[in-house]
Amino acid sequence: MTPPATPDPDLQHALSDPGFTPGRRHFAALMEMLEAAGEPAELAERALRRAGAAALPAALERAAGATPALRAPLTRLVGKLMAAAPLDPDVSQRARDYLLACLRDDDRRTRRMAAVALGKPHAADAGRSLVEQALADAARGERSPDVRRALIDALGKVGGSAALDALAELGGDDIAGVRARAELLARRTLTRGEPSEIAGDRAPERPLRVAVRCRRGLEAILAEELAALDAGSPGGALVPELRSDPCGGTRVEVVLSGRLDALFGARTMLSFALPLPLRKLDEGADLAAAVAERLISREAREILRRFTQGAIRYRIDWAGGGKRRAAVFRAAAAVEAEAPELVNDPTQSTWDMVVYEGGGRVRVELAPRLPDPRFAYRRGDVPAASHPTIAAALARIAGVRGDDVVWDPFVGSGLELCERALLGPYRRLVGSDRDPRALQIARENLDAAGARDAELLQRDACGAPPPGEPPTLILTNPPLGRRVERTGDLDAMLDRFVEGAARALAPGGRMVWISPFPERTEATARRSGLRPEALLRVDMGGFDAQIQSFHKEALRPHASHERRVDRRDRPVPGRGGRGPQQAELRGEQHRPHRQEQRDHHRDDDPEPPRAVRRHIGDQPDAVGRPEGRRRRRG
Repeated sequence: MTPPATPDPDLQHALSDPGFTPGRRHFAALMEMLEAAGEPAELAERALRRAGAAALPAALERAAGATPALRAPLTRLVGKLMAAAPLDPDVSQRARDYLLACLRDDDRRTRRMAAVALGKPHAADAGRSLVEQALADAARGERSPDVRRALIDALGKVGGSAALDALAELGGDDIAGVRARAELLARRTLTRGEPSEIAGDRAPERPLRVAVRCRRGLEAILAEELAALDAGSPGGALVPELRSDPCGGTRVEVVLSGRLDALFGARTMLSFALPLPLRKLDEGADLAAAVAERLISREAREILRRFTQGAIRYRIDWAGGGKRRAAVFRAAAAVEAEAPELVNDPTQSTWDMVVYEGGGRVRVELAPRLPDPRFAYRRGDVPAASHPTIAAALARIAGVRGDDVVWDPFVGSGLELCERALLGPYRRLVGSDRDPRALQIARENLDAAGARDAELLQRDACGAPPPGEPPTLILTNPPLGRRVERTGDLDAMLDRFVEGAARALAPGGRMVWISPFPERTEATARRSGLRPEALLRVDMGGFDAQIQSFHKEALRPHASHERRVDRRDRPVPGRGGRGPQQAELRGEQHRPHRQEQRDHHRDDDPEPPRAVRRHIGDQPDAVGRPEGRRRRRG
């Protein structure tokens, strides 16, 4: 065999750059490098894959007369390049014909690479029946154990009746495991013609417990929303319970009697799921068997049948992360043996089976994949924009006053103003930003949210406030220094902003925002004449920040009957101590107090729940004020 030619030194140097994308003049030299073993071949293949569909015709031409040592890696490359899009139909047909021919190649490695490539969706979809039959014929006559296993695996992925017939004919203890998995996959494929969707407009046959989750730190606000969802409806009002335990983490739980999709009325919610009873997990016990036992339980089947229209398809997710493919397969095989109507299909699932572990127990929650209608107004986004549930929390903390003049100085994509507009009446909405592109996106989002009267201005947040009436509410999510504000003086800029906001606010006004430097900005706010009203440490998706709510004193003393907040019950990070709702929960939380009449502004915010119950482990602990009692400001 003639050794491969030494590649050009400049090309070798280019391959060391992970961003190098070769041109057509490089293809021949790179394909010759595939015959060499080790790192040079790996780098050459990666570079050719970056070239995408442009390299596929060259790979097919070179493979036609290649030696077996080069033909095998070229066959693997052809399979990978077929995933490139867009792909010319003629070239795609040539590639598929080449792979089908390679199933009869004299070289064992080439046959195996062809089988692996034909098991990919992009290779089989256009000619599924032809590929399925070719794989079945090849599997019946194959004698090499590793090629046979690759053919069986490809048959399972392609699926179909011919694949199942061929798999049933194949025997041998050495392939029993891979054949069982392939049969499971093939039966899954056969069911994909049947529609499957969640019936969100259905109510449970009997009341069901639902676990509702949000960003850490927003649990009390989420509980307020849930308590107000279906009050007065035939199903009755929801009574939220705050729960935290090693197996399931922190969440808000309610008992649902009404429609499943009614839960989308909670705008701070991230997800909801229907938990199954806990199962004890002894030391050394098989987790996959425990998960399967929960999925085939009477409780699980009743829920799945009640809320699924068509085939019941599910996937298994691990709350702790990771894929755990072997455990998923064992669990899916056990479920299929007992309940074949439950189809494990991770690509077209209508249910997520989320598995939690901890405290010697396993907890499985059934999470329906329902379309989320809440944030349909999002027509565009900007880097580091607010998550809509965070924007909803800011608006809810701020409350509703019909004569509010609302200003968002860092408007970005406008989510805070959208959420405030959806929450209730206002006099005026104004957003400003330095970036004209952001203002254009905010305009689209606000129009879609029904806030066409919102005004958008291009200006710096630390500059003068918008002309006209002074704002009664400043509602904003500033740059937090993670993705867009890379300068080293972000803390000083936010100090200047707080000082300017305090001057701009109307007497009796309030400011609700998110601070990445909570102690510093709180101190600046106090010096500027703003009084803290609520401080919540919140998970922003990988890092913590603090939602801060400030109030500016009115010009005249307030009436003696006005409520005052007891500062002793308010958590202040870094000062030690927590409010009564924060005991034993991760992170500092504070349930925002209801805004009362201040300076002749009407409070239209809905009444918070009378009693939210919190459970730490299995012990309930009452949270919230007893009915009929009010906390007085001292």
